[in-house]
Amino acid sequence: KIGAGYGMVKYTLKEWELIAGVRVEHTNQGYVLKFPRDVDPEGNQDYTDVLPSFHAKYGIHRNANLRFSYARAINRPSFFEIVPYSIINEDYKEKGNPDLKHTVADNIDLRYEFFPKSSEQFMVGLFYKNIQDPIEYGLLNEGQDTYYKPMNFGDAKNLGMEVDVMKYFNWFGIKANYTYTHSKVTTDKRIMEGSEVKSVRQSRPLFGQAAHVANLSLLFKETRHGWEGQVSASYTGKRLSDISNWYEDDIWEDGYAQLDASIEKSFKNGISIFGKASNLLDIPLLRYIQKGPRTESVDSDRHNGNVIERKEWHGQSFMLGIRYKL
Repeated sequence: KIGAGYGMVKYTLKEWELIAGVRVEHTNQGYVLKFPRDVDPEGNQDYTDVLPSFHAKYGIHRNANLRFSYARAINRPSFFEIVPYSIINEDYKEKGNPDLKHTVADNIDLRYEFFPKSSEQFMVGLFYKNIQDPIEYGLLNEGQDTYYKPMNFGDAKNLGMEVDVMKYFNWFGIKANYTYTHSKVTTDKRIMEGSEVKSVRQSRPLFGQAAHVANLSLLFKETRHGWEGQVSASYTGKRLSDISNWYEDDIWEDGYAQLDASIEKSFKNGISIFGKASNLLDIPLLRYIQKGPRTESVDSDRHNGNVIERKEWHGQSFMLGIRYKL
């Protein structure tokens, strides 16, 4: 059950537009187990968040703005994550976490935007995020077993920049965006020194956060004869896939690129013929453990010296279709 209230004020003066507000949210989230085994049959999380926000827009010149914003936001655990379920998988056991906390993030953004025409834009921005208790997934040793579960390992800080461009040249257009994110979380890790297990601090990126993300689309639109098409390429840099509680033992996902294409022909009678192709490059998804002292003696396939944990091909897909608009 979620209850919320919101208040906002707006003030405009010449080129300035100021908006300030606050939202209060109360969350009551829980579960009841019909067949509990060695766990509490009921669990509940009850909390209230005050979420302020502020936004300022300054009109620099015609069709161009400078924006500054601050906002606090939350990310609740999913219903499944807080339930103390247990699943035995092929490689490890998976279970929920009733003690999982919700995430609170303070976000600051500064952006310049310019719209030369209705279908064109240029935007560049800087951002900073202070994230308390982000929800991350990791492989944790509990007794003799290894569990895959959602956890709050520590606070995170994200900062970076983003660029977004869209430009048309009559029937041909380009749309591109790029984001760079520097992400940092510092947590405790285990390390073996002789026969003794010790604790050390290690800094790493946030779970699932790639430093580099880029997209490029080539757009084709010829309205006179009803042709429209697009070729899209995307790239996501390497990122943490699973977190280990051992030092330098995390599982990473290698950088990944994808190429898609689509085309459509429309007729005046309302009929359209279209085709779509996805994942044309069929580059495999590669997960690995970085090379280091813990992997020197591991007998396994390697990629740039790193131990390959998994390699997946998702395959290409093609679609042909026809549609009719009344």
